Amino acid sequence: MPSRRKVLAAVGSAAVAGMAGCSGSGSGGSDTVDCHTSALARGDGDILDNGARGTVEDGNVRLAVPLSVDDVRENDVDRLEVYDAADELAYTIPVSADDAGVMANKVGVNEGQLLYEQSLGHRPFHGRYRIVALNTSDETVDFVTVEFNCFSDVSD
Repeated sequence: MPSRRKVLAAVGSAAVAGMAGCSGSGSGGSDTVDCHTSALARGDGDILDNGARGTVEDGNVRLAVPLSVDDVRENDVDRLEVYDAADELAYTIPVSADDAGVMANKVGVNEGQLLYEQSLGHRPFHGRYRIVALNTSDETVDFVTVEFNCFSDVSD
């Protein structure tokens, strides 16, 4: 039978792992075991209130952008434009409230949520991106600028 100390350590580790990527900081950022993300600037809209963050899966760094299905539908958002640190358009991510059915089967996506991801490269990877939400009339409805550091393999 494991000692009380080992049981408490395992429970504490599981709790921290469960919160990874969900915990915010006063700077408007989030930390995971592999990445630290900070929001540097925000627009006046509420589409990107959940920000964006760097994540790692199988050693690959991704930019993850969570959205609300209702916000996408109500604001007629049809794409996210992702600009790099030089303010050059790096990626365009098509967005649709209709994606909710597919995303309902994705791990970590709750009902009423969308999670768009863009592959960026292998870790270590560090970057600054401005994510702009646009509607079908090509109007900017919100933006957020994030900076993140995704480190080499991090062990406990």
